[in-house]
Amino acid sequence: MGTCPKCGSEINEKDVFCRSCGASLKARTDKLPEKETYVREKEMCFGEAEPRRDYSSLVSFGIFLLIVGITFIANPNLISDFRSWIEQLTTQKTLLRPLPGLITSAAVFFGLVGASDFFMAGVRFMADKPKRRVLRDVLTGVALVLFSYLIYLYGERALAWQMVLASEVVACGLLVIVYSVMCYLFPKKLQ
Repeated sequence: MGTCPKCGSEINEKDVFCRSCGASLKARTDKLPEKETYVREKEMCFGEAEPRRDYSSLVSFGIFLLIVGITFIANPNLISDFRSWIEQLTTQKTLLRPLPGLITSAAVFFGLVGASDFFMAGVRFMADKPKRRVLRDVLTGVALVLFSYLIYLYGERALAWQMVLASEVVACGLLVIVYSVMCYLFPKKLQ
């Protein structure tokens, strides 16, 4: 009995094809190769290296929960305002301007999420995380802070909702282009 050179399954001497993976056994010699196994030796001199865990995602989630809490503290009537707005939309069957409390809550929420992205970019930079991730955090923070400002302008009736969406789409498109160009021009520095 030998083993298949491709998958290591046991094969009979007269087999032309492996019964497990179907690999051709025609080119084999009379003596079938034995399955090679490699055992990785542990470093005993300095002890086993423990993998360094990345807690940045957990920190980011904790910050997100804080932001949600702050948003509800800033507007305790957020749920009832949202329910009231949805009821108005369904009864009047037209797109209505959200209540001022909802607009303010949205501006606060997106502004804080954008600021937390800047904070996480700094944390990841200091922890020697891939610079590509740091760049993504910074550009995402820019997009979210801009969106927060556009929502604020909408709340102040300086912009229509269509302009808010169009401006944010253009800004996100530009930020994606900046990210792509940076990754193309500086692939090694962003690793």
